[in-house]
Amino acid sequence: MRRIVATAAQLPWLVLAGCAGNGQGLDTNGNPISGEPGPLLPELQSIQEQVFTPICTACHSGAAAPLGFKLDANSSYAMLVNAPSVEVPALLRVSPGNPDQSYIIQKLEGHAAVGGQMPLGGPPLPQATIDVIRQWIADGALPTVAASNATSATSLQAIAPIADQRLSEPPREILIAADGELDVSLLDSGVVTLMRSGGDGSFNDGNEVAIEPLEITVRSASPTVLAIRVPAAQWTADRYELRFAGHGPLFVANRAGVAIDGAGTGKPGTDFVLNFSLEPSR
Repeated sequence: MRRIVATAAQLPWLVLAGCAGNGQGLDTNGNPISGEPGPLLPELQSIQEQVFTPICTACHSGAAAPLGFKLDANSSYAMLVNAPSVEVPALLRVSPGNPDQSYIIQKLEGHAAVGGQMPLGGPPLPQATIDVIRQWIADGALPTVAASNATSATSLQAIAPIADQRLSEPPREILIAADGELDVSLLDSGVVTLMRSGGDGSFNDGNEVAIEPLEITVRSASPTVLAIRVPAAQWTADRYELRFAGHGPLFVANRAGVAIDGAGTGKPGTDFVLNFSLEPSR
């Protein structure tokens, strides 16, 4: 595998302090202990720490992120890899193995069909930095870390919308990420449900309405990233509850058959529940 790095001199937003020749400022391995990052590598963690977090999250984070596109450390992999661009849906934001057809590269290099060059309103990234991102994509756009041990319980995280978010318009999709590999063959057996409250905000009164059909797309296998879409006509102002079953006759499990840790307690066998609201239009 060809390995590309961008030196600190090629990253204008980083100012690196020199190390004294007497070894001061170095750890026992001879590495700086100042907390400054090393060379930019074609790995998601390095790109996250040196590009996405310090530069891109100035705009692409939180509820106000443009087009809902977030690049914080918890969201970037799920938001990028195999995810269709909103501006040009025929292109993926990151197409593993194909940087030229990855929309993020087109935006960074300034030749995308829609909109301006990113970072918008700021200086373009050095080509050396973009080349490192290109190499990460060419190498398969791998996640930061390997999926969790198959014998432990897999937990889930809501990427968009987030828990208890109040939306002003229907979500284009619901994006859920796991920290391991799920057995996706189970997902069409009723273990994933989306309900609206029936207007009272409660899910215990018997007047709830099931939202069907759910279109579940596997964006990434390991770790598993799921995009859930529903017909636009199904959305109405109300409170919603997405549930992944973690126990019962049928439940969501990882490839080893271990039920999900939906509650985030470190133990298998609990449901994952995401609540969010769609506000009345104004």
